[in-house]
Amino acid sequence: MSDFKSKLQHLSAEQIEALYNEYIGGERIALLLERYAIDIAPSSLIKAFPPVPCAELKCPYCEVSLYERRKSRSANSWNDNLAYCPNCAHRHYFPGRNKWQRECTCVPCQAARERARQAKAIEQRKRIHEHWSLAKRLPVPLHTLPITRQLQLLAMLEIRMDAQRDCIQAAEKNLSDARISPSSSMDSAILLALHEDQILLVDPDSPLDAFSDDPTPKAWQNKVRWIANVSLDCPQRASVVPLYRALHKALSNGPQPQWHDELVAAIKQLCNEEVCAYIATRSAEHGLPFEARKKAAEVAAQLLEAHPVRHIWSLANTAVRGALSFIARAQVNKLHAANTIPGSMLSLSERAIRERWQFTLSSYDLHTPRSGFSQALFDVLLQQHDHGLCRKVSDYIAELPGNADSNGCTLFCAKCGSNLVHVQAGPRETIVNCKDCLARTLVST
Repeated sequence: MSDFKSKLQHLSAEQIEALYNEYIGGERIALLLERYAIDIAPSSLIKAFPPVPCAELKCPYCEVSLYERRKSRSANSWNDNLAYCPNCAHRHYFPGRNKWQRECTCVPCQAARERARQAKAIEQRKRIHEHWSLAKRLPVPLHTLPITRQLQLLAMLEIRMDAQRDCIQAAEKNLSDARISPSSSMDSAILLALHEDQILLVDPDSPLDAFSDDPTPKAWQNKVRWIANVSLDCPQRASVVPLYRALHKALSNGPQPQWHDELVAAIKQLCNEEVCAYIATRSAEHGLPFEARKKAAEVAAQLLEAHPVRHIWSLANTAVRGALSFIARAQVNKLHAANTIPGSMLSLSERAIRERWQFTLSSYDLHTPRSGFSQALFDVLLQQHDHGLCRKVSDYIAELPGNADSNGCTLFCAKCGSNLVHVQAGPRETIVNCKDCLARTLVST
């Protein structure tokens, strides 16, 4: 018996209940102590009352009734939601008495919760393996992949390949500056395209928090790991390291004429994304909420007809500084100022052409991290030493094999028949330079 409870041992059960009712009713504590001959500090009276048994609750381990402490007449005490076992450390917390929901921390309860968690995890993993089973999908032969998918897959392997687990890491695990593409939106589009074509499959052994807890588990795109579902010379799914080497070797042979249209689209899309992502990044660094993404893409397409990517980056830098000056000068909000950036870049482009500006490289542009898709396209496949940044888009397209004339006909070397030609279009004639035999042919237009 505690020192506090011993203070009421001279009272009967009925007297204790009468005392408690008077206490709750608001009677002065000093009068109650005098009336019932209790030797205790007034503030400690509530601690002397015996606890109330909870007839409907029993300790699951001791098989005895749980008890609840008496409520004091202060408002705060009515938020208590605890019942306890007098024999062990088990606690029961009543739901709904306040907003704080707690769980018992006694050893048996913790062990029971851990067993329940493990059972739930086993059941969830079973559902995940049933729904995302790798055995349901046949590998896709590498030689059947379109060139765009090969480039995207190589970029994915370059940035996120995990040779130890034989998979592609989740996006949220990539902590370095290395990127698959210039922007997160393009990253998502590439991943979705590879997944829809069953080139990448969800790894069912990814962490459980990468999936929803539904009967049909959904996979969170940025959390799950991915399995490359591609075969090489045999029907089996290839491991990531041999697949990376085979892809790199195949693309290093250079572009093929049949890839012409796909490569044109890939070059234009990548360069446009390089510009838009650069504008968004530089704006964010200066606290500008850039939201004119659609307008920026339209402007980028126009500018890429006249300027290399790196020159457009310089125009973007100047336009961002102009937006900051506009805020200080005209007291406009940041969103308004940021929306002027695309239009400002067009005006600066016209001046640059008219005045024949000499563009210089900034230290920021030299250290900008390049994306895996850019490396796969310009470094590995096209073998451009400027990484696709220092020449106009039309120059890269003109060097692709399988060029077509103004009537849409594919051009080739008249001497050896090779499609590996470089085309220079003039007003009256087209010059076809063969890269194989070095012959030069004039074609009337």
